Amino acid sequence: MINFKNENNLDNEISKYKKITMIISIIRFIIAISLIISLICLFSIGNYYLYGTISIILLATFIILILFTNKYYKKYSLLNKKKQIYQNHYNRRNHNLNLFHDTGNEFINKDDYRSSDLDIFGKNSLFQYLNVAKTYYGRRLLKKQLTDPDIMSIDFTKSIYYLANEEKSLDIEAALLEFNESAYGISPDEIRSIFNSKIIFKPIFILPILSFIITIFYLIGIFTLSFSAPYIVIFLVLNVILSLICLKNNVYSAPNSKYHTLLLAYKDLYKIIKSLDLKDEYLISLINEIAPEISSLNNAIHLFSFLAMRDNIIFKLLSNIFIVDFFGILIFNNLVKKNYNLNYIFINTSIIECALSLAIVGIDNEIYSIPEDNDIIDVLNMYHPLVKNCVPNSLKMDKGIILTGSNMSGKTTFMRTLGINQILKNAGGLVFAESFKGPKLNVLTSLRCNDMLEEGVSTFYAEILRMKKMNQAIKEEKTLLLVDEIFKGTNQEERLTAAFKIIDIFNEYKSLFIISTHDNQLTEANNIDNYHFNEEYIDNKISFDYKIKKGICESKNALYLLKLADIL
Repeated sequence: MINFKNENNLDNEISKYKKITMIISIIRFIIAISLIISLICLFSIGNYYLYGTISIILLATFIILILFTNKYYKKYSLLNKKKQIYQNHYNRRNHNLNLFHDTGNEFINKDDYRSSDLDIFGKNSLFQYLNVAKTYYGRRLLKKQLTDPDIMSIDFTKSIYYLANEEKSLDIEAALLEFNESAYGISPDEIRSIFNSKIIFKPIFILPILSFIITIFYLIGIFTLSFSAPYIVIFLVLNVILSLICLKNNVYSAPNSKYHTLLLAYKDLYKIIKSLDLKDEYLISLINEIAPEISSLNNAIHLFSFLAMRDNIIFKLLSNIFIVDFFGILIFNNLVKKNYNLNYIFINTSIIECALSLAIVGIDNEIYSIPEDNDIIDVLNMYHPLVKNCVPNSLKMDKGIILTGSNMSGKTTFMRTLGINQILKNAGGLVFAESFKGPKLNVLTSLRCNDMLEEGVSTFYAEILRMKKMNQAIKEEKTLLLVDEIFKGTNQEERLTAAFKIIDIFNEYKSLFIISTHDNQLTEANNIDNYHFNEEYIDNKISFDYKIKKGICESKNALYLLKLADIL
């Protein structure tokens, strides 16, 4: 767990930049008012040379001031976001997950039973706990690693461990918040598709060019040769008409403001990560691969900035009057020729986001570790991140386990704990355990198996469907199978017969499995280990220690719980 040493200085920095931006805002306001007054004088008094010159100077000063002072606003915004990041970590440490709104609901797949059984996605889920990714690719890469992971190098895992112990990670998190709601969910594929098509010029485009030239010469004449001003209106109206007719295309109708915001956030993120002087070689290599594409990114940002300005009604009017869109097409076609793809920017950023999300395990927990490869499962002090004050458990597992225990003693939570940590190991991340050794195992579950009324499926048949999936999977790869109260949807005689046969099949393919049951007869199955959870009664009160133990549970508590509920 990172102890936030730099947090104490944050409020002072925020206060400092708040004052700086306030002074800059006042200066900007004064210049803007002066510019408006100058323009009013220009058009009402008519001294074009004097007030035209003053207006140009004020406008240039205002633009230069914006260009050179925007960095202070960005710094102030980033500091406030970092303060929010600190609070996010405190909320996570206190298990206030309801304050994290990205639950990954869109990734829930009803055919992948793990999503619900292990709470991978949705409210109070592993994704909600871990995710700090904000980009389209970043969120999807984390989803993939939690469900159908790519095999990542050991360098990836080492980078996660580095980020888990480095407070600079919070600066990256803060920068990721710049991918705000206006750009949220936009796929870079949309941007890439825009650069795949060139805008074709038509012969009629010669008309706006001629009209623009005449307009410019007429304006020069007004200021230098005292031409009659009213006639310029004819050309301005003509320009607007020609602009609307000739320059209508998909590029200008795209959400260019969102694209600009998205690409600018990528650029700012790169600059921040670059400035952090990270010491991890794998992260440095990802940043170095991005560097050659930054000039292409800047050009794309300028283009979308220009296109986004058309959302401003005043600029849109001016662009129509002076055929500015025509020159936008020239710029656009020039960029298309250079065949920008920005692949490393999009993909490498998503890898950093995924690594940072998986690093949350170490940033916000005292006990965690890098998982190791091993022939058998051997875990020490493993716990569940979504269970407050979860009791850690240890286990060595080289064959199937029959898990017995009283109601509410911790059987299902233990299976979920093992499942989640195995998924994190498969993802190449850290695990919630003091030590976790084991092979890469595909995880299949049958923990929340209930009837599906809409599909007309009973509880027993729903279990059969899950067993069918498991039967297919164990023939293809090494698996960890987690089954809660096997075949609870049918009578005891058939339940036991079917369960013994299922255990034989699992053993035949040398699968690792845990099957919980209240039927102690299953503890006599071949080639299994028996473990259990139990309870104690102290002063006529029930007490659970939630610790897994070798052997078979002999106690029962159903009648006692009924008495506790004043039913018996």
